[in-house]
This record gives sequence, C-alpha cells and structure tokens, in this order.
Amino acid sequence: MLKRIYIDNFRCLVNFELDVDAINLFLGYNGSGKSTVFEVLQKIQAFVSGDGKVEGIFKSADLTRWQTSQIQRFELEIIGNGGIYKYELGIGYNLDKCRVEYERLWFDNQPLLKFELGEVQLYRDDFSEGSQYSFDWSQSIFPSLMPRSDNRKLTWFRERMA
Repeated sequence: MLKRIYIDNFRCLVNFELDVDAINLFLGYNGSGKSTVFEVLQKIQAFVSGDGKVEGIFKSADLTRWQTSQIQRFELEIIGNGGIYKYELGIGYNLDKCRVEYERLWFDNQPLLKFELGEVQLYRDDFSEGSQYSFDWSQSIFPSLMPRSDNRKLTWFRERMA
C-alpha cells in the first residue's frame, strides 16, 4: 500500500508531501495539482517497469517554472513484504536532455539499491553489499535486475511497481 509520496520541482508541485491512508479525498481548485499527483505516480511506474527511457517519460517542460533547480525529486513509501520500502528518484536536466541523477531503494531504512552518477550498488536481502557496476543513466535499473535468492526484497518491489 502506498503510504507517502514526495514531489519536488514537477509542474506546480514544489516540496510537496502527501501521507496516504486507506481512503483519501482529493479536493482543490482547478490547476492545484490533484491530477498531477496521479500523473507522477503513472510516470514513476512506467519508468520503474521499463516502459521507456527517462527522456521518453520525463520532460523538461514539467520542471516548475518559477524554480531554478534543474533536478526533480520524487519519493514513494510503500508498506508491504513485512516492512516499509522507500523509493527515491532524482531526474536532472541539462539543455533539454535528462538523465537519472539517482535511483535508490531502501527497506526499513536499510539500503537495497543505490544508482548514483552512473554507478550501481546492489545490496542483498541481509543488506550486505552485493554487485557493483556501471549502468546507463537514461533508464531505471529495475527492469535489468534478475530475480535471485538473495534479492527477493528488490524483486518484490519491482513486481509491485509493474
């Protein structure tokens, strides 16, 4: 179950945080960001499931017009699999091109995956360091991960996001 969403520098949403309960009601004026929250969730899901590369899903036109930062930040907290997952995504823009600045996944505040500046660090289910390698800045790491006996927590998250 989605527990929390954080959005920064995406259209009208700046430093926006929403704690989600089992039942929620979204009220607000036209243009206040209600639909934008759902669009962000759809974009993150498409990105993590490998439906497209970052440039095909996220656009520089979606940067908040009155902000000077060239990085969009997103966080999701999801309850499941006996704990709380925290997914973090940073998208950087430079001259209308974008790339993944970072993609991270935590389980109960312990790392499962860190993808920063083109370098991936995987962690096993016991949170010990696993594989480390370079990866393409233009896409999510999740579609390339193969299920193994020591990454069931990563696999659980990936399957729920698909």
